[in-house]
Formats: sequence, structure tokens, C-alpha cells
Amino acid sequence: MRDIYKSIRYAEEIFLMLILLCGCSILDTSDKKISDIEFTVVDETTLPEEVLKMIEERKAEAFQMAYHDGSYSYIIVGYGMQESSGYSIQVNDVYQGEDGIWVDTDLIGPEKSEQVESVTSYPYVIIKIEGVDQTIRFKR
Repeated sequence: MRDIYKSIRYAEEIFLMLILLCGCSILDTSDKKISDIEFTVVDETTLPEEVLKMIEERKAEAFQMAYHDGSYSYIIVGYGMQESSGYSIQVNDVYQGEDGIWVDTDLIGPEKSEQVESVTSYPYVIIKIEGVDQTIRFKR
């Protein structure tokens, strides 16, 4: 009789694990493009002091954040501390996806022939779009 209960308990555990594993596939985040979004790269003078302070606090590590002022949304992508000057960020795409706004950027390092200074830099980019009330997702 004890073996039957053990077998039933074992079958229940396997069944629960299968349910949990199947549930994980529901969280698919598709980056399928639906439409382009017009954007502008702006400098930090367009941001309030409180946002600049948050950037300053986070800039040593890679980060992504968004700020909404009612009319516009500002998407800020930082690549953390770099060992020299000469870095820039390329905005490849900003678009409406099936599950939110997608932002695709790349960190571009200095050319081998480029003269760089041995100073710490903290490259980040500020992308301005029309105000949105959607999840902003990042490709890296």
C-alpha cells in the first residue's frame, strides 16, 4: 500500500513540474516590428535636473531608463564606464512592436587609428519620441 502512495506522489510531482515548465513559454516577448517610430537624439539640456541626477547615479554601469513629461517620452540608454574617450552610441531602430516600444542601440568604440585620451568616459544616449504609455523594451 505504501508503494502505491509513493507512486501517486511521484506522478503528482512530475505533473506539477510539467505545468510549471509549460507556463514559462507564455512569457514570450516578441520583437516583431509593426511600425517605425519617429525619434530624435537630444542632449542632456532637454532633461530636468532630477533625471540628470539619476543618470549620474547609474552611469558607471550599463542602464536603460525612460522619463515621460506628458508630451514626450525620453529613452536613455547608457553603456557604463569605458576606459577611454572616443565612444559613441548608434541608434539602430526605434519601433512599435507587438508588445511595446523597442529600442535597438549599439556602443561604437574608437577606431584603431583614432587618437583617444586615457580618461574614463560614460557614454549614453537620450532618445526623444512622442509620449507613450507602453512598455519600452531594449535590444542589445
